[in-house]
Amino acid sequence: MKEFFSKLMRGIEGTRNVMLNMFFLFFIGFLIYTLMSAQPSLPERVVLQLNLDGALVEQVQRPTIGLSSLTSPAPKQVKVHDVVTALKRAAKDEAVLGVRLDLQNLTKAALPHLQQLKKAVETFKESGKPVMAYADSWSQAQYYLAASADEVYLHPMGMIALNGYGLYRNYIKEALDKLDIEVHVFRAGKYKSAAAPFIHTSMGEDERQANKVWLDTLWGVYTDDLFDMRGIEPARLQYVLDHPAQAIADASGDIGQLFLAEHWVDDLLYAEQADATLMAKTGEAELVGYKAYLTATGSGFLPNQPQAEDNWIGIVMGSGQILSGEQPPGTIGSDTMVEQLQIALEDERIKAVVLRLNTPGGSALASESIRHAVEVLREHGKPVVVSMGSMAASGGYWIASAADEIWASPATLTGSIGVFGIVPNISKGLQKLGIQTDGLGTSKIAGGLRLDKSLSPELADSIQLSIHHIYQQFTKHVAQGRGMSMSEVEQLAQGRVWSGQDALELGLVDALGDIDDAIKAAAQLANIEANHEPVEILPETNPLELLLDNLLSEAAVKLAPERSSILENIMLQMQQRFSQILLWNDPRGVYALSGVELVQ
Repeated sequence: MKEFFSKLMRGIEGTRNVMLNMFFLFFIGFLIYTLMSAQPSLPERVVLQLNLDGALVEQVQRPTIGLSSLTSPAPKQVKVHDVVTALKRAAKDEAVLGVRLDLQNLTKAALPHLQQLKKAVETFKESGKPVMAYADSWSQAQYYLAASADEVYLHPMGMIALNGYGLYRNYIKEALDKLDIEVHVFRAGKYKSAAAPFIHTSMGEDERQANKVWLDTLWGVYTDDLFDMRGIEPARLQYVLDHPAQAIADASGDIGQLFLAEHWVDDLLYAEQADATLMAKTGEAELVGYKAYLTATGSGFLPNQPQAEDNWIGIVMGSGQILSGEQPPGTIGSDTMVEQLQIALEDERIKAVVLRLNTPGGSALASESIRHAVEVLREHGKPVVVSMGSMAASGGYWIASAADEIWASPATLTGSIGVFGIVPNISKGLQKLGIQTDGLGTSKIAGGLRLDKSLSPELADSIQLSIHHIYQQFTKHVAQGRGMSMSEVEQLAQGRVWSGQDALELGLVDALGDIDDAIKAAAQLANIEANHEPVEILPETNPLELLLDNLLSEAAVKLAPERSSILENIMLQMQQRFSQILLWNDPRGVYALSGVELVQ
């Protein structure tokens, strides 16, 4: 009887699980069908609202633990391509009468991405339709894009947080010392700073001077663009930021009047007043968000099929750390990207490839696998042009070195030609707790890389020799790819970071421009400049993954309060740093990774 009821309960449980799974699959299928078939209509008169909510990205980063992660706090993401597409489409759409820039919820944006959107706004303005920007307050990134509008309005008690660019890190050597944790760092390149927080208490002088060069370049690009958009003199802007108390005192303590006097804004208005000024130019119209506009004008989840039968330019997108194996969007997996490049190799319709890179680098082995795949494409007569986004440094440059041409933004961070490895040791800390490590091995290096065992001098020398050899491989690839001598590369290497503008002068990149410029260059190299079509080469995806990408690019579930305190922000930064370290999966433990984290 007991066995009978036991089998009965197992049967009921199994049936319940099957029914739940069937219901779940039915629900997902119904949701996908509903969302993909929905085609909302637009009002007859539209003002396109660029309500950018989240971080600007080129690839949506999916949760790595499945659907359950949708119930935990996650950052919102805004695809740059979606915004550019909406503006291009709206410029030609007679129903769209103007654009309202709503940027207060734009949380993170690299300068090259902002420049791409600025270019799209300026192209829209050529249609003769007005563009207005309004906010209660703007961050530095938000204000850059707001400045591209015809009219810029701010709340009378609003704030514009222009601060300049900075590079600050938390150095944890003393904390590791107090915990009796030793960190052995092996590196090639005196500017290779990714591991510096583990072994130093402050920024080294050489690193400080090198960082100042590219920081000044980026700030120069930002301030020059503000001058072009708003007529704000860079020297005057610098004075105001360096002497804020004096500038505010000159405005009798009224910051809003300071912004008005410095021509940072055109007027101080409340939201309904700003909207009224826009409607006075467009006539009565309804605000429509850019996502709703894209959906209503034919954009769906599935990629559009190209119209041309051949002469394709294959676009391969890569964002995030470079890791070994298959990896989801938001990271660059060596197997994933090699597979995409293999598709480009085997498809006769694809005549050239543009490889878009936004990465600080990562695994040296993974970088080399991708670089070799680029090399194979070229050997088979298919030109490859690398288009660098906000950053394509270290492992990113390792990959780029094999391309026919490299294009970057003036504000791209690149170079960082160097490698490093880290071996921590917690044996002293364990000994304080009364935990000893002992045993034996069949060689002197058996168990040599255990965290609870001191690193022997012989093994340390072996690792350093390996690091140096990989660094030599890196510089050799750069020398061959860029047509330089090894001594010339060595002067530009050592792990030093360069801006795209400086990289052009030094010969590390071929030209300055965005991804559209890189596509034109690839078409020219393939002799199909007169007739070509860009086609994104995607890894194998299913409708559920495409649905996730769309959901994550529009919204994210937030069940926790926003982190706002200084302490919480510091803890969050440290958490993010360690979570990135946990991703490292190079089998040799060698990384071509930049340590740059830009603060703005």
